[in-house]
Amino acid sequence: MKKQILPKGFLAAGIHCGMKKKRKDLALLYSEEECKVAALFTKNIVKAAPLILASKQLKKNKGRIRAVVINSGNANCMTGKQGLKDANETSELTAKALGVAKDSVLVSSTGVIGKLMCMAPLTAGIKKIVLELSKNGLTDAAEGISTTDAFQKVSARSFKIKGRKVTISSIAKGAGMIDPSMATMLCYVMTDANISKAALSKAVNETTEISFNSITVDGDMSTNDTIMLLANGKAGNALIQDKGQDFKIFMENLNAITKDLAQMIVRDGEGSSKIIEVRVKGSAKKTDAKKVAQAIAKSLLVKCAVLGGDPNWGRIASSAGSSGVNFDTDKMEIKLDGVVFFVNGKDVVNSPKRIEKVFKGKEARIEVDLRQGRHEATFYSCDISKKYIMLNARYTT
Repeated sequence: MKKQILPKGFLAAGIHCGMKKKRKDLALLYSEEECKVAALFTKNIVKAAPLILASKQLKKNKGRIRAVVINSGNANCMTGKQGLKDANETSELTAKALGVAKDSVLVSSTGVIGKLMCMAPLTAGIKKIVLELSKNGLTDAAEGISTTDAFQKVSARSFKIKGRKVTISSIAKGAGMIDPSMATMLCYVMTDANISKAALSKAVNETTEISFNSITVDGDMSTNDTIMLLANGKAGNALIQDKGQDFKIFMENLNAITKDLAQMIVRDGEGSSKIIEVRVKGSAKKTDAKKVAQAIAKSLLVKCAVLGGDPNWGRIASSAGSSGVNFDTDKMEIKLDGVVFFVNGKDVVNSPKRIEKVFKGKEARIEVDLRQGRHEATFYSCDISKKYIMLNARYTT
């Protein structure tokens, strides 16, 4: 993979410290100057220790940090007081190694739930990784946060705001336990944009809703979901507020990155062979469109139909009906890969030649028109395979 350049003032690294047998298992993201951060965490009641600690730190330091350290191989979740102690120790050790203030380093973890952290390799790894920080360390960091990921998920863009070059770079991990609320994954977005705290918070909420909150792999919500948006202002542009043309330009590029990463997660999908795009339009409300799209995208029966190349439109109709949204079934239209299968209350008879290509490619498109309004939403999912079942049947063994 081509080395991705970080925004001005950011450094990154990823190493193997021994939490896992072979793959890199520790990542560090560092800003040379204090940066603003806006973060979202899982809505799962069962939360990992690093999330509990980070929430406290963000309140204490008013959303300003210097670094994020992430380990893979252990989620540090359901580990009680010892887990919180280990997360705090990890933060303090990293802050000391970097020479920055206590509480200015956030911690993230991902991996197996319910096992205490093995602090010896982590402690040694922290001392080592600060020496590896580099402007070219983004892809190494992406590998360091991976668990069952088949490939590293990196996305970056540079653009101009009133003549000033601004860069956004991001890494993410996720392949299984993917379901919105706020989606099961870790994502760290860094930018050198000079942007207000209010705009940063608005940006992370808006971009998450149309990307990571619009994907599903297996319908399972994690305990460690995290997205962080860090901004150090090194680009030197005029301060971006939470509305106006500058904010619009920033959001267009941020949204492109998060959508890119979200689709990478779905494409990875722990053994998936096809990505599924579910578009629902013609709903009375935006929230209705998203509920219907999500119900279809989450359906195991729909996933199996796509895997087998079976254009079973009845499963799409049934899933839409289970969403809790009221609509007139006699008005709806269902298209699979562009072929109409149901419209105006009637099954459409298609030629075998038209049907035989449906769900046979790497991308499956499902489109449902409720014909009740002007709102629409798109959800991304993937098929479910034997490989997914076998991987998760033996995850801890």
